[in-house]
Amino acid sequence: MRITAIETRRYRYPLDPPFAAAWDPVPRAHQDATIVIVRSDDGAEGYASGDGVPDRELLERLLRGSDPADAATVHGVLATVDFHHGRNWIVEVAIWDLVARAHDEPLWRMLGGRRDRMLAYASSGELVPADERVRRCVALRDAGVRAVKLRLHSTDWRLDLPVLEAVREAVGGELELMVDANQGWRMPGDLTPRWQQNTAEAFVHELERIGVYWLEEPLPTDDLDGYAALSGNGVRIAAGEMVRSAAEARALVLRGGVDVVQTDVVLAGGIEGARRVASQAREAGSAWSPHTWSNGYGLLANLHAALAWSDCPYLEVPFDPPAWTAERRDWLLPVTLELAEDGTIGPPPGPGLGVTPDWDALEPYRVG
Repeated sequence: MRITAIETRRYRYPLDPPFAAAWDPVPRAHQDATIVIVRSDDGAEGYASGDGVPDRELLERLLRGSDPADAATVHGVLATVDFHHGRNWIVEVAIWDLVARAHDEPLWRMLGGRRDRMLAYASSGELVPADERVRRCVALRDAGVRAVKLRLHSTDWRLDLPVLEAVREAVGGELELMVDANQGWRMPGDLTPRWQQNTAEAFVHELERIGVYWLEEPLPTDDLDGYAALSGNGVRIAAGEMVRSAAEARALVLRGGVDVVQTDVVLAGGIEGARRVASQAREAGSAWSPHTWSNGYGLLANLHAALAWSDCPYLEVPFDPPAWTAERRDWLLPVTLELAEDGTIGPPPGPGLGVTPDWDALEPYRVG
């Protein structure tokens, strides 16, 4: 089997009402997505999505004629293009989908996984008043969810502390709480100052009192000394969802001492990159647990990889109804990824990622 072509199709899905993400100053009126299709000489196809493919023509030229099962060569080509151009990692994911389909195996099993489900943590997206956040968390707990992640205002955690305290009082010890400070990076044009070490340290002490499972991105991603100072202060520290390279992820673990490194397979390093980061984290006594906020395809790709390599008991699942429902998240997929009554999530049955795009259903949203 040899790669013969790489195609992309672009879509825009309207969000009505707009989604006010905590980390984005501008409410989102739509979601853009690109599906990449990798074709082989025997007529087989593999699919992925999660980010754009700005270098499709270059990658098609470099990968045409390659053996899709030669993971090292495929990853190497993607890494050189990533260095000089954009994040094109969904091409690697689509190639893995192609190879797993050819072997008639689900991707998680082909990657060495021995389980087909894992616990989800419901990752919230909005900032809402304490009573509304309590209502949503209690509803999630009653539906079987075992953990949730809550967002903060980007400037002052004291605005959010009463919300966290109210949720903890309402759910007791029945729900693990993660907290995302969203200080690792900013949206384009957002110059809001990010936290300094003393601010993060003060917040960590409050979270230890509340009993929080981890604090995510309390500092800029490149503040390795600051992360190292936070390490061992009573609350797990997570970071790295938007790093560009394995070297950045490795530095967060080895120099920054983070407990959880969060590289996303569709944004940084693809499947092979995630495998290496997970192995390095394990050797250092940390864990890899991927970021998943791209689209339903991105969640699915990270789910397969996490089933294979994650040492963290939980996977991030964007889910904050009524603002961000499973149907809204998974509009790009032919199925909706539902949480089971025991709080677990698994991929659809079938080879590869387990889904084939429904082109007819997607056609009304196609823009390119």
